Amino acid sequence: MKNISLILNIVLIVAVIFLYIDRFSGKSSDTTPSDNTKETGSEVVYINLDSLMNSYDLYNELKTELMQEQQKLEANLNSKLKAYQRRAMEFQQKVEKRLVTSSQAEKMQRNLINEQQKLAQLKDQLQMQLMEKEQGMTKQIYDKLHDYLDRYNEENNHKIILGNTLGNVVLKADDKLDITNTILKGLNEEYQNQQISDKEDKEKKDDKKEEKDSKEDKKEKKK
Repeated sequence: MKNISLILNIVLIVAVIFLYIDRFSGKSSDTTPSDNTKETGSEVVYINLDSLMNSYDLYNELKTELMQEQQKLEANLNSKLKAYQRRAMEFQQKVEKRLVTSSQAEKMQRNLINEQQKLAQLKDQLQMQLMEKEQGMTKQIYDKLHDYLDRYNEENNHKIILGNTLGNVVLKADDKLDITNTILKGLNEEYQNQQISDKEDKEKKDDKKEEKDSKEDKKEKKK
């Protein structure tokens, strides 16, 4: 079973060297820069993606979920593999001790071969299942980041936001151009606010359900 790491599959983000390019970069150069652009002294800034992902709450939650899913699938597959190995060993022992006839041995062997093929297919299916889930999670992170950058840049007006990982894009730059912490703070605040909102919505739905169930119970008792 393949090792799971969203960092590796963050290639969807890293592959886009320019995480954000101002759609209106064709504006005249006398456009007044925002306060943040004045602070950095440049219309080009960058994000350290490794640092961002390692501290992004949503990323870490999704990564944990994926690891748990992997462990669950691996446990299921390993259980079936052990059962197959046990039956294969029993078959070998019976043949060596001549406890089965030739026709019985052939039938048992065919069954083991079929089971082996099914296990191989199951392994492929589980790997594909994990891969699809990983890709979905990667896209979710990618979409969240770009959606936030769109809104962030409405106020900050950077022309280009670079995505850097292990020095693959930005080899050397002034630390003032690094907006990683700013973006990280905004992303985590939005994520935590969404978590609170989702929890409140769930509690409201649960309360309504309890109220409905209570009314139905009272009606039943009156009958």
